[in-house]
Amino acid sequence: MKYVYSDDRRKDQYWKECEKEHSPFIELRRTSSEYINVFYDVTNYQIDLDEISNNIKRFYTAYVEFFMIDPSVYKELYDQYYFFNLVVKIEHSEFLAEKLYDYLFSQLNK
Repeated sequence: MKYVYSDDRRKDQYWKECEKEHSPFIELRRTSSEYINVFYDVTNYQIDLDEISNNIKRFYTAYVEFFMIDPSVYKELYDQYYFFNLVVKIEHSEFLAEKLYDYLFSQLNK
């Protein structure tokens, strides 16, 4: 499993599996009828959080520009110290969560 929904009863088990497998924790939470917040956590690992955060922010900036997301949807995200939350269109959320997992897992296991 590469991600979990915030209301999934298996969320705690997923967290434990991520810790055991040295893999990223990714949670999806619906924020509106159109958007889902994708949260990731890699803070328990020896990794440069600034570098990861900046890379994800760069990818996300391209995403919101390409899909012409209204800035009111995401502007507050840029205030995060680490860029660990991304608001995406519902129809993109599972695909992006899987790709985010793959990217983060590759970075954790360099």
